[in-house]
Amino acid sequence: MKEQKLNAYGMTPLTAKHYFVYGLGNFASQLSWTMVSTYLSIFYTDVFGLGTGAVALLMLIAKVWDGINDPMMGTIMERTHTKHGRFRPYIFVGAIFLVIFTVLTFTVPGFGGPAKLAYAYITYIGLGMSYTVTNVPYLALPVVMTRDPKEINKLNAAQMMGMTIGQIILNLFVLKLVLWFGKGNEAAGYQKTAIMLALIALPMFWAVAILSKERITVKKEDQGKVSEGLKLIFKNKNLLCAMLYSFFNMFGMLGRISVAVYFYLHCVQNFTFITVFMMMQMIVGTLIMPFTPKIIERFGKRNTAIISMVIQGSALIILFFGPYENIVFDFVVLIYYGLGYVAGPCGAGMMVDAIDDFDDKHGCRNDGMAFSFQGTAIKIATAIANSLFLLVMGAFGYVGGGEITPHVQTGINIAANLLPGIVFLIGIIPLIIYNLDKPGYMDGVRARLTARDKAKHTIVADGEIEE
Repeated sequence: MKEQKLNAYGMTPLTAKHYFVYGLGNFASQLSWTMVSTYLSIFYTDVFGLGTGAVALLMLIAKVWDGINDPMMGTIMERTHTKHGRFRPYIFVGAIFLVIFTVLTFTVPGFGGPAKLAYAYITYIGLGMSYTVTNVPYLALPVVMTRDPKEINKLNAAQMMGMTIGQIILNLFVLKLVLWFGKGNEAAGYQKTAIMLALIALPMFWAVAILSKERITVKKEDQGKVSEGLKLIFKNKNLLCAMLYSFFNMFGMLGRISVAVYFYLHCVQNFTFITVFMMMQMIVGTLIMPFTPKIIERFGKRNTAIISMVIQGSALIILFFGPYENIVFDFVVLIYYGLGYVAGPCGAGMMVDAIDDFDDKHGCRNDGMAFSFQGTAIKIATAIANSLFLLVMGAFGYVGGGEITPHVQTGINIAANLLPGIVFLIGIIPLIIYNLDKPGYMDGVRARLTARDKAKHTIVADGEIEE
């Protein structure tokens, strides 16, 4: 057998296949996540028949519960030990439920009244729990696939590429597919579109689960008590800062996505360019994403993230105050906004650094628990943002199918641009506190971890899980 060359961390280097397959996972996620985050609000208000207040409350309750069950999932998967690893089995099984609940969520039942509202709660909460089972282990995979920080950056860049490409395709085709499948019946259009996307997503998730090998193992005897792990996580300042950054970033980004379609429909009022505007920042993000690892090497994860937050925050505030009826102005501002996607992998990268630093200091890897808490932060941010922005629109008089007055337009503009812009700028604060970007610091951390893991035989060079 030909001897394989090992890298400085005692592991076989990852190949283009690994990056491509791992990126497919976030592409598949967007076939559910972007469908939900972009179109579920308008589906609930304009097709399903719920009021903005009912939708806001539903999303708040569902997302808060979703955030609570993330740490539960992280704890469970951390203490799972199979021949296929700790994380991959959950991706394989969770994907099945994710595609099922995506379809059910975009299905209008044949009954009304309280039972219809209950149906919305059950399907949406079920969708969130399925997403947790699938995506918490997916996002944690890089920390068990490699020790090499450059490979971790490339894996995170690949999943961000998958995300932006998935968002572009969804925003380009979803409304057209709804019209084509529905043929005048929006409810049928949304349901059939969800079914098609689910059938595409499932084999992609399975490819990730099968081919993304876990090469850094954790022995049962090396894991402490759950309560101790929780205490140590909350003592990790840098981990908390990374999670707060993710909180504010997702608050602004996903909160805006959930109401942006209202802005383009009722404020810009140019149906021809809706899909282009919805995906413009994602197109720019996709174009600059291949350069992100080099930019991070040059400026560091923290500084790249700060630059991103400044760009996104200022872009949305400019859009709020500017002449948004002018199509050329919108194009320019949204291209500028898209440059903020340059920091796509930074949040996950800072999390990995915080986890490795945590492991170096305390001898315990709480990677599953840490990423589950990040998931909690993101979902609570999304819950608050979705509910808040919808309530702002409702307070200014927005009603599905109602008259769009200048006063209503002001409320939509505030919800879609001003508020998320301010949130992005607030997100710079935890980044200033984060301090693991000191030159050479993480190199020393990983050198110590590599030496320790070689001694314990917990790194497996050929990609197979050690029994």
